[in-house]
Amino acid sequence: MRWSWIVVFVVLGCSAPIQQGLDETAANEMVTSLERGGIGASKNRDDDGAFSVTVAKGDVLAAMELVRSLGLPRGPRSGLHEVYKQPSLVPTPTEERARYVDALTGEVARTLETVDGVVSARVHLVLPEIDPLAIDGKPRVAAQAAVLLKARTKPLPIGERDVQRLVAGSVPGLDPSAVAVVITPAAELVSGPGAGLVSFGPLRLSPGSRGIVVAAASGCVALLTILASLVLVLSRRLAAAERRA
Repeated sequence: MRWSWIVVFVVLGCSAPIQQGLDETAANEMVTSLERGGIGASKNRDDDGAFSVTVAKGDVLAAMELVRSLGLPRGPRSGLHEVYKQPSLVPTPTEERARYVDALTGEVARTLETVDGVVSARVHLVLPEIDPLAIDGKPRVAAQAAVLLKARTKPLPIGERDVQRLVAGSVPGLDPSAVAVVITPAAELVSGPGAGLVSFGPLRLSPGSRGIVVAAASGCVALLTILASLVLVLSRRLAAAERRA
């Protein structure tokens, strides 16, 4: 129906973006989390090619509080591809080592964030420093790692020992026992009474925005009814004028 599209345009005018400049993956994650929390959201592509997430104006505060508690949007992870995409013209050994640590840290964190229930992962790596004067070949500083996971489910499908093995397997010379793992709870997506999305024609809305949409739809129907009546009256008058002529 034509009026349903008019309702959509009216609703867009009653919405506000809560986050801009996102890539598509981050935008999809935000929209999914908001809808699970009972807040209707939409993803839009901006003129610069980035994405923004939009909710009804009445849901802005609740949406911002929800995404903040979930640690969204996640910060970009610079892996090996991103770090070495534009190599330095004359990299020093110190710069090259720092870039490698940054890239490796990003890859490990990105892998941990793919685990179900993990909201965010912070990884700190210390690579071994080789002592060229050591006879036994032992490093001057042993490899170490620290991992902080913010998780929404308990227990996680991956245990502390699994995290230690995963990180140790990604870093040369790192022993699993040298990986410290800390897991902290993240906010749960708890829907209160009436917090679920409701259907209104082709749209899925939060209860807070349903009243606005119903009012806008009623106004559009009334306007179309008036316009149709005017067209009918004008057509009859034109027909009567032609008969008299």
